[in-house]
Amino acid sequence: MRRLHVFRNLRTAAFLLILCGIVAALGLLWWANHTGLPETWRAKIEQEAAKQGAHIQVGALSYIPLKGVVASDVRVFSDPERTHELSRLEQIVLDLDKTKMARGIFRLRKIELTDARVSLPVDPQDPNSSTLEISGARGTVLMPGGRLLEIRNARGKVGGVDIVLSARMLGFQQEGGDPKDDPNEGARREMLARIIKELEKWKFSEDRPPTLRIFAEGDLSDRGTVTARMELEAHSIEKNGHVIDEMTAKGVLIGNLLTVHSLHASDSRGEFDGRIDYDLKTGEGRFDVTSGLEVPALLKAWLGLPPIKEISFGGDQSLEAEGEFQIEKDQPPRIRMTGHARCESVMLRGLPFNAVETSFSWKEGDLYLRDLLLERNDGQATGKALIQWPVVRMALTTTLPVPVYTPFFRGQPLEKILMDFTERKGANLEVKLEGGFDATDKTSWAYAGSGKIHNMSFRGVPVESANCAFSLSRRELDFFDGTVVFDYDDYLLRKEHDGNRRGTATVGRIRYDGPKKLVEIENVQGAIWAAPLVRLFAAKIADSLEVYRFHQPPMMKGSGVVDVTPQGRTSLDVSFQSDHPADYVFLRENLTLNAPVGQVRLRGSNVIVEPLKFDLFGGPVGAKFTYHQGGKLDGELTWTKLSLGDLASTFDFQIKGKGSATGRIDFSMMSGKVGTMHGDGLLALEKAELFSVPMFGPLSPLVSNVLGDKRAGFERAKDAFLSFKIHDGILSSTDFRTSTSSLILTGDGNIDLQNQNLDMTIRMNARGLLGIITLPLRPFYGLFQFRGTGPLKKPEWEGVLFTSPPENQKEILLDPPKARVILEN
Repeated sequence: MRRLHVFRNLRTAAFLLILCGIVAALGLLWWANHTGLPETWRAKIEQEAAKQGAHIQVGALSYIPLKGVVASDVRVFSDPERTHELSRLEQIVLDLDKTKMARGIFRLRKIELTDARVSLPVDPQDPNSSTLEISGARGTVLMPGGRLLEIRNARGKVGGVDIVLSARMLGFQQEGGDPKDDPNEGARREMLARIIKELEKWKFSEDRPPTLRIFAEGDLSDRGTVTARMELEAHSIEKNGHVIDEMTAKGVLIGNLLTVHSLHASDSRGEFDGRIDYDLKTGEGRFDVTSGLEVPALLKAWLGLPPIKEISFGGDQSLEAEGEFQIEKDQPPRIRMTGHARCESVMLRGLPFNAVETSFSWKEGDLYLRDLLLERNDGQATGKALIQWPVVRMALTTTLPVPVYTPFFRGQPLEKILMDFTERKGANLEVKLEGGFDATDKTSWAYAGSGKIHNMSFRGVPVESANCAFSLSRRELDFFDGTVVFDYDDYLLRKEHDGNRRGTATVGRIRYDGPKKLVEIENVQGAIWAAPLVRLFAAKIADSLEVYRFHQPPMMKGSGVVDVTPQGRTSLDVSFQSDHPADYVFLRENLTLNAPVGQVRLRGSNVIVEPLKFDLFGGPVGAKFTYHQGGKLDGELTWTKLSLGDLASTFDFQIKGKGSATGRIDFSMMSGKVGTMHGDGLLALEKAELFSVPMFGPLSPLVSNVLGDKRAGFERAKDAFLSFKIHDGILSSTDFRTSTSSLILTGDGNIDLQNQNLDMTIRMNARGLLGIITLPLRPFYGLFQFRGTGPLKKPEWEGVLFTSPPENQKEILLDPPKARVILEN
């Protein structure tokens, strides 16, 4: 029993001893973790890490059962003096060789990171520099011995990108030597800063974040020997609003040269493939790409190139480019590249184009386009352009229709000119131009070149064809050395007289002076109708020229200026000559003017026709007309030996014999209304049968029958003269006179030119047989008086009581005439 009791006591003592040992161990472990493992341990671990080329400073060291030695607040430096901090680690697990540790030797075999947070300063010398934050870092760093370090599938997240790192490195320095300076350290820091800044601009899918796999190898003692292979896979990534559905990339970093030998991306429009070489030291690189992505949005979002304003793309797009780039600190990339691009279904300033295609060269913000092609169903434009934003210079050959150009000149004088063009069946044009504009200043533009049009109308005037050279700017629109072929098929004058269907004019110059608002016209000539030509630039003046109705286009010449404002500065001279007739309405009757020749002078709102010469009713006529604003017409006419028969036929009044008329008239009237006519003039009639007086009284018919001559027994008045005045359309005269060998006739009266009515008194002083017959009428023997009234076509004449004549007729009428021989023609 005593032996059993002793055994039990020993067992109890052992249990208590073990329990105390466990409690002591736990207490020691708690104390060690609370106060940290001995300072000597941290120093030993820091020395062991330094042998591997990692200069660290451990803030705290503890031991966690089943896990191992845990180092907290670990700072990594690039130099033994610990002046340049490389990174910070919240917590790492250190695996030490326990057998050697028991002998007081610290041998680090591996380092484990579990959900750690790593901060990498861009510039270790600048505590305020940006940091690259790696969250959720986990992985293992193996140190199998010697200089070898291995990292296997270390993971972390940087700016939303999953990083998977594997490495095989020579990790410690040569014994007794200093680490070699890394020539690319500065470049790497700058690249790291750009990566941090760039990642802030990107948005990634939370479900499928991008993954970057990196495998590195090299000697950390000579970081210039470090190489890294990289693979990127990403889905639904966005930068500046532009979304890429999928992206993959493969590349390698050797020393300071980064080569992305495979870069592929795709979006809803197409795919992108490229290759990039980049020198970290110099910041220079090269690339070549082929893209079917949305090119403008891609260039703007990824490369920072400015967008082309007022343009949108709705169809397929393709880009092939190669070039160089330079990346500098705090600056957008400097890019130089050449290539070819094609975009379909393009909308440019609201105008649709089937396609826009060009080869291009981009150099530091300057874009040169060559072999430029803009296609539409109704034409195309080809050429080249240089864009030095905001200045654009170009040289184009275009067959695009006129409406295409209008949006480019909104608010400019050229816009109004373009809008005056309308197309006819078979319309086409060809324009060659060189010039440019400032995209930020709508008034800064200038072009020069030449153009041809066919089957178009300008301000309602049909033109079969036209061509000219031009120089255009905000200050002037200058068209020169031109030819215009007018289409008269539907022109009323041509239809009325079966005139020429075409008229050709040569144009020395038509120039619009913007500041003065004047149209300058130089040496315009050709066989053309005047009104259609003038209507091209002065419609109101053209309306006033329509009164000259030439049967065939006259030969015309014109020069001068036309004011497009109400200031009245127009001064245009147009001369004309025609071998064909022209019609002109005068006193409501149509006159046919033969071989007209003259000059039209436009002065302000007035039209002056002077001199004007033509043949009318078989005789020459000279004229001057002035058309005033408001419809007033002033005129002067002189005529010589006009046929009275033709004159009577035209104005529908009766006169016997042929005879002729000579005279002149000055007149004015309003809006062509005869009732407003005022004027004065002279008229002489020759060899006309004005009156037939029976010389034998009642026996005159008997004498003519016996002699078989109706003129026998009658004395005829053939010549006459009168002056007249016109007031409110009433022509009046008080000095009509004519005579024969035996009598004198005078007259006074008026003619209502508007209503074509006559009211006239004729007095006659007779001698011979008529005087004998009137002897019983003393003291009025030989004096007769007649009055005619009624329509001018057929007035009624009757004998009336003789009245005292006006003073200007007394001397002529009461002075007995002397007999003279009358020669019959």
